[in-house]
Amino acid sequence: MDETKFKEAYAQIAKNDKRALAELIVEYVDPKHVTQDIVGMFLNARSLNPGDALVKKVRRGIEVRQLVPGQNTLASQITVKEVVTYNLDTAYAEVSHNEWEVESGEIGTVDEIRREMMAKLSDFYVVKVMNALYTLATIDNSTNFFYVASPITRSTLETAIDNIADVAGGVKAVVGRRTALAPITKFAGYRAAVGATESTAPLVPVPSVLEEIRRTGWFGMYYGANFISLEQVYDNPYDRNGLIKDNLIVVIGDNCGEFITYGDVREDQWTDMVTAPPTWHLRIYQQFGLLFDRMENVAVIRTDET
Repeated sequence: MDETKFKEAYAQIAKNDKRALAELIVEYVDPKHVTQDIVGMFLNARSLNPGDALVKKVRRGIEVRQLVPGQNTLASQITVKEVVTYNLDTAYAEVSHNEWEVESGEIGTVDEIRREMMAKLSDFYVVKVMNALYTLATIDNSTNFFYVASPITRSTLETAIDNIADVAGGVKAVVGRRTALAPITKFAGYRAAVGATESTAPLVPVPSVLEEIRRTGWFGMYYGANFISLEQVYDNPYDRNGLIKDNLIVVIGDNCGEFITYGDVREDQWTDMVTAPPTWHLRIYQQFGLLFDRMENVAVIRTDET
């Protein structure tokens, strides 16, 4: 079948059912996107449904006392206090195009456009959370903010992890762009010998870690913390405006905050008949909320001094 006949058949399918459009006729560049589940890897995340309570509650009143034989025991009254209420925002993406070109398949299939919009929504959530962490953690830069000349050093990284582990009780993840985290591969495969420091020899190699770095270029864990490397994502393949900061590393402790989505992703699809030819529209939107109530459990390392 030649290209003309193929397009005619393709357009006929589009006229009958836009959701049944076949594969894309023309090639286009598909930009990279952040993994959809990545927010839950370094922040508590929940999916709520309409009707669920939008509050964070704390239960109090459980006490342990010392018992003296023969005494009457005392009971503690359990109370539940609403600590904070979520403020919901709505994220949306909407596209429109000449319906004739949509039917011809020149801009791709509706399903492909929908998947791209969903990926963009996921990118938006990751960038939103990361920017909030960057901003809020720098409010108290005496304890939670570290300035170091690039690249990052072993002592600075371990100090930040130690601080957060002490305050939060554990480190959930260390997150940053791969360019910022990559220098860690040069020392992640070694541990300090007894009495040694970063500036003094000897460092003892850890064969299993060195082999992992040799094979994969990455190490996964270091100093008891999970490391999450974020590949840069861009607004589109041509302008290439980076959405994730290149020079900041975030050390995230347990229970620093929470990300929620409220309800499913909703979709509207319609055709505006006022224009000629008609204009096709597709819009997706979802409610979400961010809550950071323990920012002392987060540290930010900036790997330059500009």
